[in-house]
Amino acid sequence: MNNAPYHFIGIGGIGMSALARICLEKNIKVTGSDIAPSETTKNLSVKGAHVFIGHSETHITPESTVIYSSSVTLDNPEYKFALKNGCRVLHRSDLLNELMQHSKTLAVTGTHGKTTTTALLTTVLNEANMEPSFAVGGITLGLKTNGAHGKGEYFVAEADESDGTFLKYLPFGAIVTNIDFDHMDFFKTKENLFDSFKTFFSKSSKYLFFCGDDSELSKINEQTGTQGISYGLLESNLLRLSNFKQKGWHSFFDIKFEGKIHENVELSLIGEHNALNALAVFGLCLKLGIEHQIIRKAFQSFKGVGRRVEKKSEANGILMVDDYAHHPTEIEATLKGVRSAVLEKRLITVYQPHRYSRTESTLGSFKNVFNESSELIITDIYAAGETPIPGISHENILVELKDLKIPVSYVPRKALAKTLQQHLRPHDVLISLGAGDITNLAQEILNESQDKLQKKLKVGLVFGGRSSEHEISIRSARNIANSLNPIIYDITLFGISKTGVWNTGVDLLSLNAINTTAKNSISTEVMQQIDECDLFFPILHGSFGEDGTIQGFFEMINKPYVGCDYRASAICMDKIITKQLMILNNISTSAFFSFTHHEWKLNPANIIENIVDQLNFPVYVKPTHLGSSIGVSRVSQIDEIHDAIELAFKHDFKILVEMEVKGREIEFATLGNDHVHVFPPGEIVTNGKVYTYEGKYLSKEIQTKTKAAISDESLHEGMALAKSAYKIAGCQGLARVDFFLDEQGKYWFNEINPLPGFTSISLYPEICAANGLKGMDLIDRLIILSLEKKRTKQTYEF
Repeated sequence: MNNAPYHFIGIGGIGMSALARICLEKNIKVTGSDIAPSETTKNLSVKGAHVFIGHSETHITPESTVIYSSSVTLDNPEYKFALKNGCRVLHRSDLLNELMQHSKTLAVTGTHGKTTTTALLTTVLNEANMEPSFAVGGITLGLKTNGAHGKGEYFVAEADESDGTFLKYLPFGAIVTNIDFDHMDFFKTKENLFDSFKTFFSKSSKYLFFCGDDSELSKINEQTGTQGISYGLLESNLLRLSNFKQKGWHSFFDIKFEGKIHENVELSLIGEHNALNALAVFGLCLKLGIEHQIIRKAFQSFKGVGRRVEKKSEANGILMVDDYAHHPTEIEATLKGVRSAVLEKRLITVYQPHRYSRTESTLGSFKNVFNESSELIITDIYAAGETPIPGISHENILVELKDLKIPVSYVPRKALAKTLQQHLRPHDVLISLGAGDITNLAQEILNESQDKLQKKLKVGLVFGGRSSEHEISIRSARNIANSLNPIIYDITLFGISKTGVWNTGVDLLSLNAINTTAKNSISTEVMQQIDECDLFFPILHGSFGEDGTIQGFFEMINKPYVGCDYRASAICMDKIITKQLMILNNISTSAFFSFTHHEWKLNPANIIENIVDQLNFPVYVKPTHLGSSIGVSRVSQIDEIHDAIELAFKHDFKILVEMEVKGREIEFATLGNDHVHVFPPGEIVTNGKVYTYEGKYLSKEIQTKTKAAISDESLHEGMALAKSAYKIAGCQGLARVDFFLDEQGKYWFNEINPLPGFTSISLYPEICAANGLKGMDLIDRLIILSLEKKRTKQTYEF
């Protein structure tokens, strides 16, 4: 390589800037030009490059070595001058090839996933102190650069297949992630595309890893006789991934390779597609002699790549993410990973199609790729210097997506920031997709809103009520109010009196502060405040609230609310119906007998006789529609049954009598809508005493354990039963599912509480907290679930 100055046309480009950095670190004089200044050009100037803004033949001399990329047009003045004056002219791939000449090249190619895989491979080699040189098509965030000249023997390079230049390299080791019909403006035919990959396979001299789940790559490996190492999920692969799971923004999986199993590998990336990319890196690095502990450490600490699910802003409960994905395959994989990370949050996707030619070639492939979004906005095509193609615009994509079951709209590129600033609210996730200037959207939104998104969610907290559990409701509401984050919520208190009168005011959380003298149940003023709320958190225990009545009211006024819908609430608060449903679904429940107050008054002796005939003492007498153990009695002999029944009828018109199950009272905290999560259970320790309202809230004789001591086998069985019961009853949002665990280790269904207590001693929030979901986080999750439930319901409303 000569020592003449190297001039880069378009030096601010991601590929060109990586090579410029390497040249600078090799003490080669670097000049360059670009159409506009950027952070990249500024950083290169700081490192010693002489950067010109705008293209002009005056920027170079006949002695310069001129570097260009495939995007440089023939009429570029610098390119024309270089050819006319006999400059040494190199395509960027030729320069990369020169820079790699005295190194062992590790090349990563494939239609999708090259940049992340290259960056991860570089990160592992750095962690192993191998000091590689590297050129990556994106900023490796942990290294804060896209290229460097290292002292080690390896050169890690992203090998670009889009223009066929990946065939110029002779890699010592290679990874081929996949093959897809992309860049067909260059390849023209399927045969040309596949032939180029066949050639690349044959050029890899030592280690070639290819995704064996890709049937076309498997065929290519077989046809070329390369004997590459296949990787993937299929059992036929030599390097295999299994037990994939994603928790938040991290992935976990097992790896099997050459007779060894590496369990529970953690990767700081989302999505099964990235786990497969990491799988290839893991295998190649093992072949290079790197210990698996070092690879694991690098995977855990990997900070990702710029523009690959890059978190741009996270404030006021709103997360804004940017990703380079612009091909349908990439978009679908990215959105699946993001959805798994953000769970039920509203995921607003903004897609900027890339280039007219790319849009034209991918039409017909968009139908199902946005399914994980809650809302989709399509904006104008980013031309990237292309001349518009008649008949090709964003409208083509909108037509293709006309039957998508989510809101789909078009917003002009210039109006995006203002539109979204007004639309975004706490708990939203915004993802911008595309290879163009859509990457600037998050900052544009922040600029539009003076660096802050101020909108809060107005939460109506409803408590009190006509039930016997009025005071418990107020105690629960007090704790919930303290757990509502004031940064993202405004709270309106709605206290319902024991006579059913709705009140608002800041002092309603004090006992006996709820007004009972008003004549109208809901005044005009109160109704106006109800209408102004974005959502409601009802914490009404028992009748006239937890039983579906308040939920039906919210449905009528078209407002989202926390907890089960009116159907599931009504089912769960009728202990008899719930038990019958469990029996129909083969979930065991203790024998019981039920009757109404009318039937009792007609013939109490006959009812007692039926109880004695059908049940064995001791038994429990319970109101059918209440919780908190109000009106519950344990009866051990027949002469006690009459008074217990009369007590229960003071609280309900229908009661049940059920046989006692000798065993432990095990309670499962569950939450979720379509995706249900069950926490390991807590336990009620009664010490042989009846679990009454007084024992629970007044004398505090009853003790609780947030984690029940049971075997792993029993734990998994109980959690599965709780999840089944939750789904059978149609629960959403949250519920507490209670079982008895008898002395033989068998579970017996007890009841489902669709709005469990949130007092300072309530077991539901304590179980959640013991398992890492506490206070504000739990309340946030419940509110997110309520908003998601409403969105889903609207999708199917006619």
